[in-house]
Amino acid sequence: MLWDIALKNLWRKKLRSLLTIIGVATAIQMYLTFNGILVLYRSAISAQLEAFAGKAVVQQQMEEALGNTDLTSSGSSIKPKTADELLGMNGIDRQASSRLVYVTIARNLMPYMPPAVLVVGVEPGHEKAFLGGFKADSGRTSLQKPDEVILGQSAAEFYRKQGQAARVAVGDSIEIQGHTFTVVGILQSAPALFNNAVIMPLQTAQSVFDRPGSVSSVILTSAKVADLPQLKTGITARYPELTVSTQDDLLQSANVLLEGMTKFFAVIINSIVVVAIIIVTIVVVVAVMEQRKEIGTLRAVGAGRWRIFGMVAGQSLVLSLLGAILALPIALFFVQWGMAVYSGATGIFAIWLQTILVAMIVGLLASVLPAWQALRVDPLEALRYE
Repeated sequence: MLWDIALKNLWRKKLRSLLTIIGVATAIQMYLTFNGILVLYRSAISAQLEAFAGKAVVQQQMEEALGNTDLTSSGSSIKPKTADELLGMNGIDRQASSRLVYVTIARNLMPYMPPAVLVVGVEPGHEKAFLGGFKADSGRTSLQKPDEVILGQSAAEFYRKQGQAARVAVGDSIEIQGHTFTVVGILQSAPALFNNAVIMPLQTAQSVFDRPGSVSSVILTSAKVADLPQLKTGITARYPELTVSTQDDLLQSANVLLEGMTKFFAVIINSIVVVAIIIVTIVVVVAVMEQRKEIGTLRAVGAGRWRIFGMVAGQSLVLSLLGAILALPIALFFVQWGMAVYSGATGIFAIWLQTILVAMIVGLLASVLPAWQALRVDPLEALRYE
C-alpha cells in the first residue's frame, strides 16, 4: 500500500518526475566522467613511469610548480658537448641510451598531460632509449632512413587524411613542416606519451625544425639497475645546471601532482553529488506536502514511523535509480570510446556498480529531510479539513 501511494504520486506528476530523473542522470554522468578522468590520469602516469624503469632522464634544470613532471620539455636545451660526455660515462648501456629532441606539434587540452602530438627525434639504432619495451602493432620500431617515422596510435589518427576513414597505416606518407615522411611503424596502444609520439631520426628533426645540434634531453640506461643512484649522483655533481630524474624521482613528483589533482576533482565530484541530492530533496519535499492527507490517514490507522520513512525513501530511491539507469548507457559509451581504463567486462561491471551505488547514496540522503517532514505530520491536523 505504501509503495502504491509513492509510485502513484510519481506517476501522477509525470513531467516533474521526468525532469527530476533527467537532472539526476546528468549529475551522475558528470560524476562518472570526472571520476573516470581522474582514474585515467592515474593510469596514464603509472604506465609512463613503468616505461622509464632503469633509466635516467637528463635535461636542463627548470623549476616546476608541482615537481619535475615534464619528461618531454621542448624548452630544455643541453649542449652537444655535454650530451656526448653523458653518453660516454662508464656504466651506460649505449645501445639503450640516446640524445633526444622534442617538438610539440599539437598541445593537449588536458592539463599536465603530454602534448597531443609530439615529435621525438632519436638517434637511429637507439630507439629503445625512448620506447623501452614497447612493440609495434604493425611495421617496425627501427629507423633506417632520414625520411622515416614511427607513429603512436593517436598520432596515426591525427595524420589521417581528410575524407579517409582509416587512420594512417604503414607505408603511407605524411607531411610535417612541408617535408614528406614514410610511416614505417605504428606502435601498439601505450600510455599517452607514446601514443602521441611521432618518432623520427634525430638529425632529421633538428633539420626540419631548424634546430641544428639541439638536444632537449639525454636518456641514459644504466647497464646495471643497482648502479643508477650512483650514476645520478655523479651527473648531478659534475653538471649542477642539469636535473636527473630516475623512476623514483618521477614517482615522487607524480604523487605530488596526483594529490593536488585528487583534491581538485574531489571538490567537483562532491559538488555534483550535493547538487543531485538537492534536486531530489526539493522534489520529494514537494511530494510529501501534496501527500499530507494520505500520510495523515496512514498515521491515523497505525502506520509506524519506519513505514512512513520507507514510503518517502522509496520515492527518492526510485527517482535516483531511474536517473542512474538513464545515465548508464551514456557511461557505457565513455567506456567504449572515451575511457579505455574502464574497458572489458570487469570495467563495465565496475562502472555499473559505481552508478548504482552513487544513485542509492543520493536517494537515501535526499530522503532524510522529506522523511523528517512526513513524520511530523499530525494525523488530526492533516484530516481536519477533509
